[in-house]
Parts: sequence; C-alpha cells; structure tokens
Amino acid sequence: MGRPRLSIGTYGKINTAEIEPGKWRARTRYRYANGKARQVERFEPSRVKAEAALKKALLTIEGSRGGELKPTTTLRVLGQRFLAHKRDIERSEGTLETYGYAVTAHIIPRLGDLTVAEAKPDRLQKFLNTVHKESGHGAAKNCRSTLSGMMALAVSNGAAPTNPVRDVERITQPKGKKGSSAIEPQDLPDLMAKLMATPPLIEQDTVELLDYMVASGWRIGETCALDLAPVDLRTGTVEVEATNVRVKGRGIIRQPVPKTDAAWRITPLPDPTVEMLRRRHERLKRNTTLLFPTPLMRLRDPSNTQRELRDIRGALGYPQLATHTLRKTAATILDRAGMSATEIAAFLGHANPSMTQDVYMNTLKGDTRAGALMEEQLAGLI
Repeated sequence: MGRPRLSIGTYGKINTAEIEPGKWRARTRYRYANGKARQVERFEPSRVKAEAALKKALLTIEGSRGGELKPTTTLRVLGQRFLAHKRDIERSEGTLETYGYAVTAHIIPRLGDLTVAEAKPDRLQKFLNTVHKESGHGAAKNCRSTLSGMMALAVSNGAAPTNPVRDVERITQPKGKKGSSAIEPQDLPDLMAKLMATPPLIEQDTVELLDYMVASGWRIGETCALDLAPVDLRTGTVEVEATNVRVKGRGIIRQPVPKTDAAWRITPLPDPTVEMLRRRHERLKRNTTLLFPTPLMRLRDPSNTQRELRDIRGALGYPQLATHTLRKTAATILDRAGMSATEIAAFLGHANPSMTQDVYMNTLKGDTRAGALMEEQLAGLI
C-alpha cells in the first residue's frame, strides 16, 4: 500500500542527515497549488537549525508563485481580500456594508479557519443551513451571495478550480412565509385616510413620504434620499440618483448611486404629487434641499421609517403593512390598468432579462403612460 497523498499546501515527514561535518540537510516533500509534489530542502550547521530553516521556508514557499491567493489561504483572509476588492472597484457603501456584515458576523466566526481547498459544497451547505436556522432567510441569502463572490475571487486567482457555491442549494423563502402584499385598490382609500390621521406619522412628517411612495413606486431608501436637484417641477419627472443607507461608524449617508444599475430611472409623477413636492420645497428650502428630511432637517433613516409603520400597523387594521407594501401596491395598480410587465419593471427599476432592448428603447413611452395611470388611479387619495 502506497503512502497517503499529501493535501495541497502541506508537506510530509522531514528527514535530516549530516552530509558532511558541520553541514546538515533537512528535506521533505511539499505539494504545491498545482497539485504537484516536489522535494524541498535546506542546509544549516546543525540538525535543529536545518529543520527550523526548512519549516520557515515552507511557510512562504508559494508566496511568489502565481496569484495572491492559494488553496491554503483561509476564508478569514479571503473574506478580507474580497471586501478590499469590492472597495477597489468602488462598489457602493450599502453593498460593502452588506457584504461586510456577512463576512464579519457569520463567515469568519464559523468558517474563518477553513482553507479555500477545504471549502467544499457540503461544508458550505451545512454552514448556510445553520445561518438560515439561527438568523433567518435574509442572513443566509446574504451569506451565500458573499461566499459565492469570495470563491469566485479564489477561482480567478487560481486558488480553486471551480466555485463550490454553485453546488450549494439556493436559499428559498420558508413555506408559509411571504413578503409584504399589495393593498387591494378598494382598500387603498381607507388606508390612506388612516395614515393621514395617525399622530406619530404626523409628528415625524412621514405622511407625505408614504404618499410619495405609493405614487412613485420608489423604494424606501430612494424616497428618503430625495433631494430637489433631480426633480423637474416643469415636466413633473424625478430622477432616481441616490439612496439612503446606514454605514457602520458613519451613520446614515446619502449614497450618490441607486441600489442597482436597473434602479436608475426617470419617474413621471401625478400632478398632485408634483405639487406636493413643490409645497415641501417652499416650506423646507431655508433649512435643506432634502424633500423628506427628519423633523430636525437631517437625513432620514429608512429603517426608522419602516419601524414607524410597524409600530402602528396593528392599530390601523393592516398587520402586514410595510413600506414595501406601498411599492407593491403601485405595481398592482399599473398591472390592473393594463401595463405590460416590461413597462412596470422600467417604472419600478427592476432588472429584466430583456431590459436592454425592450426597456431602454421604450422607457419614456412606458414611464409617461405610468405617470398618467397613477394620477388617474390615485385621484383624491394624494
């Protein structure tokens, strides 16, 4: 029976011998990242020094061979390299925060000492199952996406032959659990009336922000970041150019890029919504150019606004109400008015497989129709 095959990045038994008086040799076989095992040796005046010199050399023997990452690189190091890579290519602050949380809160504590070569699908699957059970669907989905990016970086550096995350099951929403649902059109007048009469929302100047979300279909972060600059009061259109995100150590920032490439869009607004923005600007312009700041004229935290709704939704009789409900309601309104999925995707800023040809060539047409339909459907509600 032959000797066991060395794992990549490891070495076998060290043999020492005095090859001449005062000259000792320490020798072993090391298996490189390309899978080949070669003999490595060092010479010193004594057995102990020769063995120590060889062990020291083995620690950095691949340091100048190929890319920065090796099969022996730990996921702790890979995670930090991945985050640095994303910073280098200037990914948004929100994206970096999301990836960073997955790396520091989940991946490093549980997988940090695992090497790239040891990051097999079965081990990663077990990790993701644990995160899903303990921290929920969103955390597991974020960890899977982050791990996929990390291992893709390892592949591009020659440290792994394939991305093992491809063989890991995708994270699916548990049965019986769904995201927020749209408000039925016949229930919308009741909801809007209750929102307008809710003291906490009035005190935080949140009512018109929610009106805007229904009329525009914008995400909560996009709405909180709205500034006068992208608003064209003459044409009644607004460009999505930023989103508010919370960054560790910095608090809420206005990130000067939308959430995704597809999120950039120009949204036509119903005339009453345009007039509402005009009134808000006249009222706030001495203190800020933001259109939905906090009562203290600061950047509004999307999470705080979401919490405001959670705190009062039961009393309103809408226990599942969330800010995303309003975005889904806008989509439902347009769908029932006869707009195509492509037009609605363009209005909401969703990516679409046929987006290049079908959406960008017809964005103005689709958006103009959407604005008119929203004004018609929301008449008297905003």
